[in-house]
Amino acid sequence: MGFTLPSGRIEDLDTPDAHVTFIRSQWRDLAAYAWGKYVSEGRGAVVVDLLKAAKTAAGLQVPTYYVAHRGERLLSRGGWPTEEIAKVVDEYDPEQDVVFLFLRLDGDVFHYNASDEVTPPQAYKTKQETNESRDRRLSFDEPLILN
Repeated sequence: MGFTLPSGRIEDLDTPDAHVTFIRSQWRDLAAYAWGKYVSEGRGAVVVDLLKAAKTAAGLQVPTYYVAHRGERLLSRGGWPTEEIAKVVDEYDPEQDVVFLFLRLDGDVFHYNASDEVTPPQAYKTKQETNESRDRRLSFDEPLILN
C-alpha cells in the first residue's frame, strides 16, 4: 500500500487530519482486510499502532492488525480502551463500516467509524479476485509500509 508522508516523520501521521487521510488513501485495502477478519473472527476494529511504527530503508512501517470484539487479543489487552469504543465496536454495521483505532504517540487512542461508497464486502471481493488472478492469497498480518 502506498501513502506518502510529506516529511517522512511518524509524527506527521499522528494527527486527526492525517488519520482521516490515511484511512481514505488505504480504504479499499483496509476495508477488505476488516471484512475478511469480520467473517473469520467476528466484529472488531482495525488497530493502527503508531507507537510501534518504525522507519526502515523500505519506508515507514506501521503495524496494523485486527482486534476481534470478544477475541483473545482483546482479552490480553484488558478490553477496549474506553466504554465509548466498546459501544462503537458493538454497534457498527460491518457490511458498511470499519472501526479504526489509532494508538497515538502520546498514549492516547483515537477511534473512527468510517465508511465509503465501496463497502467492506465489495472491497474484499475485489481484492480476492485481484489476488486470485495473481495466484496470491489475501494477507495483512504484516506491517504496512508507507513510502
